[in-house]
Amino acid sequence: MKKWLKSAVLWLVVVSMLASVNTMFVFAEEAQVQQTEEESTLAGDIERIINNLSLFSRYNEVSKESLYQTAFETIFEEDPVLYEKVLKAMLSSIDEHSVYYNEEEASQFLLDLNEEVTGIGVNVFMNEGNIIVSQPIPGSPAEKAGIKAGDIIVGADNYDLRGMEFEAALDKIRGIEGTMVKIKIIRSGISEPISFVIEREKVTQNPVDYELIETEDKKIAKIIIYSFTETVAERFKEALDMADKDGTSNIIIDLRDNGGGYLDQAVAIADMFLPKDAVITTEDHRFALLNKVYTASGTDKKYNVVILVNEMSASASEVLTAALLDNEVAKVVGQKTFGKGTVQTMSYTPDGGMMKYTSAYYLTPNGENINKVGITPTVTVENSFKPVDMTEYEMFSLSKTYRVGDKGEEVKLAKRMLRLLGIFVGEVNEVYDENLKIAVHSYQKADGLFPYGVLDITTQMNLYDTIKTAKVENDDQLQAAIDIF
Repeated sequence: MKKWLKSAVLWLVVVSMLASVNTMFVFAEEAQVQQTEEESTLAGDIERIINNLSLFSRYNEVSKESLYQTAFETIFEEDPVLYEKVLKAMLSSIDEHSVYYNEEEASQFLLDLNEEVTGIGVNVFMNEGNIIVSQPIPGSPAEKAGIKAGDIIVGADNYDLRGMEFEAALDKIRGIEGTMVKIKIIRSGISEPISFVIEREKVTQNPVDYELIETEDKKIAKIIIYSFTETVAERFKEALDMADKDGTSNIIIDLRDNGGGYLDQAVAIADMFLPKDAVITTEDHRFALLNKVYTASGTDKKYNVVILVNEMSASASEVLTAALLDNEVAKVVGQKTFGKGTVQTMSYTPDGGMMKYTSAYYLTPNGENINKVGITPTVTVENSFKPVDMTEYEMFSLSKTYRVGDKGEEVKLAKRMLRLLGIFVGEVNEVYDENLKIAVHSYQKADGLFPYGVLDITTQMNLYDTIKTAKVENDDQLQAAIDIF
């Protein structure tokens, strides 16, 4: 009996083992099918291998964490360049506003947040892989060349910037003072990219501009904030003091084409208008414990405020706008804002580099998250367009063809016309330079003419006819703001 039981038990064990093996084959087959159905990647393969090793390795000290750590330490020791690549890949995977800067890039990034930079002089941001100009710095080489808010910078010298990492793209645009860079842009309404050459300079950015507007019955102080640099609140306070001296409490804050900057500067400016304990904004973190509410210290001064915004007003501009709008101390005129409602934190890494990563949303005083939504103005106004005053643009004599190296009043006339159309970028003078050749080529291609960059008689005739039907922009948004007071 015992012998039979022993044989029966042995047989059951064999059957059980065969069943287990059969089950394993089934599982393996299912896993194989699943793996072939999924997109196979090296990263996925590594993850599956590490999962298996951490589960089935006999040693207690083997875990997913230890395997990853050992792999990284060995790889980085053999190839230190991969350290930077890994950090850049990790940060960029969070969102388009998160990035890793090596030590040199970090220094340049911090310089760019100051008011003196070396380059062409543009404030830019990245959206969907594109480098977009929020505005050229007043008086900069970029502004003199004719770069406009909304232009997309797609090339610098022979580099295609589309899809390039943000800081890497900026490195191609920036450079040593006195050097030249060939910039290629895409502009709304123009089918072909525009290329031109700009000399890099040291550019000092005054983040605030003040203008007193006087009408028959009122005085209005218009304060433009170009960018929220580290001293903008101090500069804004100086402009507000000028309004006080000019005897007006009517304030227009122009945030059009302002892509943002330091959050604390927007909070400081909002504090100049709000009553004590009014909510300015809230940092909404993943963990509520980290949330931070910014409130006003309070002011006794009362102002009538209108804020001007458009689709390029973003980030810190939206913080200030929402703070004054939700607390009912300002009306907002213009177009819906960009909708960049995230906060970035900067922290240094052991190698001397720096991480800038999205750490929170910011909420409006009413608790709204405007990220990818924007702020709708109190009064929505789009600027209109009017016909060109043709008394300022005479007809060409149609007696001469112009090319690079030629000079004359008609060359200057062509530059003025092409600049009005948004095609010519450069100095408007009597010299037929490379920038004019590029502009003429672009115009000819868009107009269906033979594109060879020579201002021939046919091109002159067509250009004059184009100007006759062109429109120039009216600042209806500013007028609407003035009418509110």
